[in-house]
Amino acid sequence: MFAHLSPDRLRRRHLALSTLVLSLLGLAVWTWLVLGTGLLDGFDRWAERRWITPDGAAAEVWSAIAVVTMPGVLAACLCVVALWAWRRRLRNLAMALVGSVALAWLSFTVLKLLVGRPRPAPVMDVITQHGSSYPSGHMTMATTVALMAAAATTTTRQPADSRLLWRAVGVVLVMVVAIDRVVMSAHWPSDVVAGLLLGVVCASLACLVCRVHVLPLPARHLLDGRTRTCAVIWNPSKVLDPASFRRTLEWELDRRGWGDALWLQTKRDDPGYAMAQEAISRDVDLVVVAGGDGTVRVVCSELANSGIPLGIIPAGTGNLLARNLGIPLDEVAAAAVAFNGKPRAIDLVRVRVDGPVEADGTERDVHFAVMAGIGTDARIMEKTRPELKKVVGSAAYFLAAAREVASEPMELTFTVDDGEPQHRRATMAVVGNVGMLQGGIQLMPRANASDGLLDLIVASPRSYVDMATMTAKVLGRVASDLDRVDQVQARKVRLEVAEKMPYELDGDTEGHTTVFEAEVAAGALLLMQE
Repeated sequence: MFAHLSPDRLRRRHLALSTLVLSLLGLAVWTWLVLGTGLLDGFDRWAERRWITPDGAAAEVWSAIAVVTMPGVLAACLCVVALWAWRRRLRNLAMALVGSVALAWLSFTVLKLLVGRPRPAPVMDVITQHGSSYPSGHMTMATTVALMAAAATTTTRQPADSRLLWRAVGVVLVMVVAIDRVVMSAHWPSDVVAGLLLGVVCASLACLVCRVHVLPLPARHLLDGRTRTCAVIWNPSKVLDPASFRRTLEWELDRRGWGDALWLQTKRDDPGYAMAQEAISRDVDLVVVAGGDGTVRVVCSELANSGIPLGIIPAGTGNLLARNLGIPLDEVAAAAVAFNGKPRAIDLVRVRVDGPVEADGTERDVHFAVMAGIGTDARIMEKTRPELKKVVGSAAYFLAAAREVASEPMELTFTVDDGEPQHRRATMAVVGNVGMLQGGIQLMPRANASDGLLDLIVASPRSYVDMATMTAKVLGRVASDLDRVDQVQARKVRLEVAEKMPYELDGDTEGHTTVFEAEVAAGALLLMQE
């Protein structure tokens, strides 16, 4: 099940699973001791002692602590951190935080209803003391918060002193809440212990499911003693938190014994051409690219046939190459794959159009890794506003597509390999290296990035009914059975249109052309994968 994990990660996985099992077993045994025997009656008598007086200053302080540490308040704090993590593409951490809150709240609520244990006589009436007593909801949520705070500092690659500080804060929080529950006679002491164990169960389960860890990986040094070098090409308009991003990669470099990285930032007028060429000239051992599909395409194209492995950290709206090849969309998980995965050869597709050319007049080899097209899809990409993508994400493409429904078809001639030219009155022609769009929609079900073939789809609907039928079948994931659609696999294709049309490469409109030639470059790129 975990065969793809490194030994260090496998050990952490086993530790997380062991923690979950032991805490769950401990909770079961503790519940039996509390409810099924009288062995802990003496322990619970601590709640019957009056540690404070209702009208004293201490009572006001402990009452305030009870309000501040209410489960709802602590849950809201974790949800805020989860939102912060999600916006910074720390998706596993965000899901673990939300999942731990949901598990904690649901579990202590259900247990309270099932057990129905009455509370001890309270020192004073406080809004935080209602419902049954077993287990303590305050303690469950406080323990969950403490453990998830430790997981968050590990995931965000905080320095050791910061991790230690937040762990200490978590321990203090748990201790203060435990004392508050007993001093206020809000719970029996055994309720507090049960809440502690239940919090460990909830946090452990959430971390295990979402692949988040409380403990950092140990440093690992290379056996051959050689210091490897890495170039990081990143798009500042896509990386939302540069400090966190840099900390994540430097943590991976340090733990794995790499040398200092070569940091190369893309520019408005250069999405990565010069940066990739500099990485090649430095003869680095690995290139890591962080950006959207456009940045990734440029770097893939420049690294074609260079023999330098590429690691991808998805940071765009579509992230289609990552989605198609199973690269994690979570920043931390993607970084781990980039440095600890296996380099596997994938195909790229070489493109030639009416241009582009270099300043000296020579042609530049341009490749794409996902899909390219001419016609309606290129016009959609051309009319999709970047600022709208930042707000609504992939929905921006659908808004642009709605404006292209009534567009005129194009007179298209296409040639497959060395076959005879074929003519169509088409709305769209798409060449693909992989086949999946956003939302798991399979436009080209047979497409495979390592089969040495490209896929071509030419859509030639005659009416709005044809268009609606095609759309419904694609969304219904039966795109292999489409009427008035040519679907072929080949090594090269040539598309010609009567007048210049926009064309797009991996979601970015690159220009206008009358000729679009695509030829597979088999195994041209080494890509780090799990």
